[in-house]
Amino acid sequence: MMARTVALWAGPRNGSTATMYSFAERVDTRVMDEPLFGHFLSHTGVSRPSREEVMATMPTSRAEALQTLEPRQGDDILFLKHMANHLEGFSWEDVDGPNHRHVILTRHPDGVLPSYRAHISRPTMLDLGYAHQHRILKHAGDRAVVVTAESLFAQPEHTLRTLCDALDLPWDAEMLTWKPGRRPEDGVWAPYWYEGVHRSSGWEPRTLAHGDVPPDLAALRATCLEHYLALQAQSLTP
Repeated sequence: MMARTVALWAGPRNGSTATMYSFAERVDTRVMDEPLFGHFLSHTGVSRPSREEVMATMPTSRAEALQTLEPRQGDDILFLKHMANHLEGFSWEDVDGPNHRHVILTRHPDGVLPSYRAHISRPTMLDLGYAHQHRILKHAGDRAVVVTAESLFAQPEHTLRTLCDALDLPWDAEMLTWKPGRRPEDGVWAPYWYEGVHRSSGWEPRTLAHGDVPPDLAALRATCLEHYLALQAQSLTP
């Protein structure tokens, strides 16, 4: 039986690492953390806190990066945690397949921008990935499932159950908890971004806060919001 691939396409500060940790707790699933990140940095030349470590340890060529997406012998479900903008430099056919399902995890820009700016002082549309997520939804059609971070954090069990049902996966209650600390699958960038999830031991229902978006990011916010609202309109309702 051919392995199934679940590709998560997230934006920054969306809860994607916690979602990866959830799927890693399933006995039928192997997870990978941003396997296209090295290629993304090489292709775009953007700056990231972990750029040197990533470039030194991950495949940067198109062919080598795509090879890492192939299921291994014995895989049942392969869960790929991607940032949506890591699609840069690839065609949709490069990252899709007959046994692929796609999950788009998105969050209101008023929650993303203030948090992300603590790491990247002058964020761009390329950094935030909303347009990429919208494009992925159009490509994947009914093989894509949209989940908002607001729903995932407010109702984690209901949202994850609904997501599993949409993906034709059996529910596994182990997805709700994990051991605090690092996972072996964590990317080398974990020290820069994963402090919160490393302190956690599972999902705790909470309302995601919105912050004040600085005036110099108002135009960027408006464009992001347009894409977010289009995605939200197609999202799962637990």
